[in-house]
Amino acid sequence: MNRLQDMLYYLITGLQQWTKNYDHIPEELHKGMLMFIQEAARSGAEIPMDLYRLLHILHKPSFEWGIQGLVKYYPDESSLIEEFIGITPDAEDFINTYISPEEAQQKNMLAILQFCRDENRNLQAEYTQIRTFLSMPQNAVLSALQLAQFAESIRDRELSALVRQCYEEVTLQMDNYRKCPHCGWTLTYKHDRWRCNKENICHSLADFENFDLFNYKDERVFRLLPGIQRYVLLPGISEIKIAEWLRRKGYGVELYPHIDEYDLAISHNDIESKMLLDVKDFKDPRTLANFFNQKSLSYLEKYGQQVYVVIPKYRNDLYPSYGMRASTLLKEDRRKLIKIIMENELEKTLKKVLW
Repeated sequence: MNRLQDMLYYLITGLQQWTKNYDHIPEELHKGMLMFIQEAARSGAEIPMDLYRLLHILHKPSFEWGIQGLVKYYPDESSLIEEFIGITPDAEDFINTYISPEEAQQKNMLAILQFCRDENRNLQAEYTQIRTFLSMPQNAVLSALQLAQFAESIRDRELSALVRQCYEEVTLQMDNYRKCPHCGWTLTYKHDRWRCNKENICHSLADFENFDLFNYKDERVFRLLPGIQRYVLLPGISEIKIAEWLRRKGYGVELYPHIDEYDLAISHNDIESKMLLDVKDFKDPRTLANFFNQKSLSYLEKYGQQVYVVIPKYRNDLYPSYGMRASTLLKEDRRKLIKIIMENELEKTLKKVLW
């Protein structure tokens, strides 16, 4: 990462840690503030003289910070902090994109991936089973018994324990929550409306007028970690939907082949040639492009063929020309290996590639 990415990293991780104990300012936040002051001075922008002023600036869209070159790495209309929710979805996307998932809540999913990929195990079937389970709305919130039943269906005890770690116990009364009509996770009433996690993307995908209550009585209840909900469940819903739709169309579909080197491998009429699909779901097209721009060419070339990155339809509904914008922002050498398409372009592309 360069100095601007380092600055964003320290600010975000510092703010995340600060919310756990407001009596102590984390070293990362202090370091991020010093870096912000340095970049602001270099750009002739406002220099925050104290933490209070820094927080005020970070609530503004990043283009208002006045730091030159920042737009290359962070969406210019997005802030770092938002009232009532804390760290913004774009800030979480930044951490997920630029930092190893070990630094994010996805570390639990990464541990499962690494465990299944171990050359002494090669647990393709088990990985597909787990990833599919975590991608289903009915499994977003579970009773302790339901979670135990699934975890215990996985014969390897260590892998079973890793699955349990993708969930957290709900400590508040379930009457405080409603069931998300799109992803099945917990809706929380904040700022005069029901919200599903920070970005609240589900609000655009389902009827948010009537909600079901959870009916767990006196049982212990567990829900997916917020990071798993955001980066596994939500794109997973699209992955499963695409897979089911393609199977009805007569295509052969393999989910998470080679233990998740990509999301879907599509074939037609038993021909050996396959089309590789990767479903990506970032809020801003620049973040998506930067995800691939910062990957090494050797990482992208490992597939041995062009990979089609599929963007869920709702992203284009929320951000017109999402795919075109992301493709334009890709570096030229990446553009030869990665083709970004929207979900509604998939069938036309499949016919062109496989027929």
